[in-house]
Parts: sequence; C-alpha cells; structure tokens
Amino acid sequence: MNPFTRDIIVRFEHCDTAGIMFYPRFFALVNETVEDWFASLGHSFKSLHVDQRKGVPTVRFESEFVAPVRMGDTLRQSLGVEAIGTSSLNLKHLAAVGDRAVARFDQTIVFTDLATMKAEPWPSDLRDAVANFAGIEA
Repeated sequence: MNPFTRDIIVRFEHCDTAGIMFYPRFFALVNETVEDWFASLGHSFKSLHVDQRKGVPTVRFESEFVAPVRMGDTLRQSLGVEAIGTSSLNLKHLAAVGDRAVARFDQTIVFTDLATMKAEPWPSDLRDAVANFAGIEA
C-alpha cells in the first residue's frame, strides 16, 4: 500500500501545559490529512462540500496512542486505504516521529448527500481515483 503522507511541526497550539501533544488534536490532524488527500485526488473538500453538496463524515473511528509527541517534533502522518465499499471507505492512519510510531487510527468515512444526510454510492470518477491510489480494483 502506497500511503499519502504529510509532515507537520508540532506547535504550541497542539500541546497541553506539559508540552505534550493533547490527544484530541490528533483527530483534527487526521481530518486535515483526509482533506489534503482528497485534494491530491483532484476532489477538494470545497468542491465536494460547497459545490456538489456532498460530504464524507466519519462513522467509525478507532485510535491507539503509542508514545508521546512533544512540541517541536516533526510528525509524519500517513494515510492508506484498507477497503472501498459501495459508499464507505476504510482508512488506516499512522502518525510517527522519525521511525517511532506514536499513534494509529482506523477510520471509516461514508459518501453522503448533505441535503438528505443519506449515504450514496461513490461517484465513478472519485471511486476510480481512490482505487487507483490504493492499487485495487474499482
């Protein structure tokens, strides 16, 4: 699996008073990674959410925090696709500092019509882009 990756510097805003990354901040960073990944596939969140009135809400999220992250660390976030369903997508996330894993996340998102708040099948162009990225059959 070829992951989508991005690096961020852990800043003061990410940390608690002990200088350690406050765990809820990870969830926002995972969402930013998903948003950046969709943009890299040619399907920006602006296009999906504003122009098309579609969304990809998270319906399942499992987390494991392995090691602390400190202010000033470079956090590498990696996203991979585990499975594509009719309207769902199972994503695997890994956060690491250097070669040390610090957190893992399993996330399921669902393609949703924002007017009805009902799941819909992935549009063929988006499904093809995800499958191509993941190296799996659409």
